[in-house]
Amino acid sequence: MGDKTLIMVIDVVILTNSSKEVCEITKRTITSLHDSETNFKFKVHLIDSNEYSSKDYEKIVYRYDFINEPFNYNRFLNYAFRNVSSDWIIISNNDIGYERGWFSEIMEIHKLRPDIHSFSPKDPLLYMKYFSNHFIGGKDLYYESYKVSEAVMGWCLVIKRESLNKLLPFDEIFDMYYQDNDYAENLKKNGIRHALARHSIACHLNTLNIGKSNENIKGKMKEDEIKFRSKWKV
Repeated sequence: MGDKTLIMVIDVVILTNSSKEVCEITKRTITSLHDSETNFKFKVHLIDSNEYSSKDYEKIVYRYDFINEPFNYNRFLNYAFRNVSSDWIIISNNDIGYERGWFSEIMEIHKLRPDIHSFSPKDPLLYMKYFSNHFIGGKDLYYESYKVSEAVMGWCLVIKRESLNKLLPFDEIFDMYYQDNDYAENLKKNGIRHALARHSIACHLNTLNIGKSNENIKGKMKEDEIKFRSKWKV
C-alpha cells in the first residue's frame, strides 16, 4: 500500500445574514475556501441571522444554524464555538476570496514559530492602498504585531484552539464593530502571539468599500469605539 497523506480537519465559523445577493457572496466564499487546499478539510459552521434558504448551503457546509434574534457578532461566535473541536479554528467573514495555499502558508510559519498561536492572511489590495511597501513584499514570512487592520484582520482570524479557549467567551457588548480590537487586546492580556502571514493571500471584498460607510454605520462604529475605549482604558 502507498503512503496516504494525512488530511487535517479545520473548523471554520462564518456569520451571515442571507438574502439572495448575500447568499451568493457567502457561497462563493465557502467554495473558494474548499478549493484553496487539498491537505486540509474545512468544516464550515454557518450561523445565519436571516433564514433565507438553508438548502442553498447544504452541500458546502458542515453545519447550518439559524438564530432568530437580533444580530450580535460575538454572541453568535460564542454560540458557534460550542460545536468546534479541531486543533485550529478559523473565524471568517462571508465575503472573502481565499487563494490557493493560504492556510498552508500559515501552518508553515507555525512550524517555524510554534509559539505563535494566532494569525491572519494578507489582502494585497489593502496593503497597496493603505500601508507602506515593506508590508507587501520583503523576505520575512510573517509580521508579528497586535495592530488591528495592519496585522490583526477581523475579517479572518486563525487561532489554535488551546489559545482560543483562554479568550472565551468573547465579550458580547461588541455586537457589530470593534470585536477585532477587543480580540487583539485579549491576545496581549493572555500573552498569545499574533502574526500576519505575508504570503497567505485572501482578498476581502469590503476592502473596496473602505471609507464609504453611511452615517448610520459611522454612528454605530463610534458607539462601539466608546465601548472599547471604556473597557480597555485606551
